[in-house]
Amino acid sequence: MVFLFASAAATVAIFAVAPTAIHDRLAFGTFDTTGPPPRVDYCGRRYYPAEQPKTETLAQVDAFLARVGVHGLTQVDTAPSGMPVVTNVIPPQVRAQYHTNVCTMVLWVKTGDDAYVGYGLSGGP
Repeated sequence: MVFLFASAAATVAIFAVAPTAIHDRLAFGTFDTTGPPPRVDYCGRRYYPAEQPKTETLAQVDAFLARVGVHGLTQVDTAPSGMPVVTNVIPPQVRAQYHTNVCTMVLWVKTGDDAYVGYGLSGGP
């Protein structure tokens, strides 16, 4: 009876944790729960940080967005470490206008109170 209970508890624990671990491995390329991930998969595309990732402030991120004529960030995921993944999502009507399915060209992982690491789109639109 004890063996059956222990087996059932282990099975429940595996099925409770496995979906998150599988998502983390597929979307971020890691099971590691510390620091920013080595990559981010979002909206069917893969994003990588620069070889020498540079931390930016929110003001710097906002200035970058303003230069390309957009503003505002939306959280689109959470890294395995609990860090928010944010971006400015291109609206569906704009994607249709430009005949693309790319949701964003760059996204950021928020690594601190006012610290963001940028990830650029891998490959072309």
